[in-house]
Amino acid sequence: MGAGDLIERIGFQEPVSGSDGQGGTEDGWAERFVYRAGYQRLRGSEPVQAARLSGRQPTVVTVRSSSQTRGVDAAWRIVDKRSGEIFNIRSREITKDRQFVQFLAESGVAT
Repeated sequence: MGAGDLIERIGFQEPVSGSDGQGGTEDGWAERFVYRAGYQRLRGSEPVQAARLSGRQPTVVTVRSSSQTRGVDAAWRIVDKRSGEIFNIRSREITKDRQFVQFLAESGVAT
């Protein structure tokens, strides 16, 4: 994949928790940065969970390597800025030429 294939805009969101004002905590997501990305959709599946079909779409998301993208781990998530699709990150790999970072991510699954 080359730089010309990075046609999507994605946001990287980190899990955060803060005070809810009542003495408890409130969990949420905070967007840290936006990058150009390319998608490679892999073969999906529809496992049955609790007597319901749940569609999963594994995707390899490729972005340029930087200190920010190399710091992302499986606790984060990716949001497609155009469609709003949410991807849960399963793993991260830096390419051999060290120019790109590839994330194996799934959409259609619980966070």
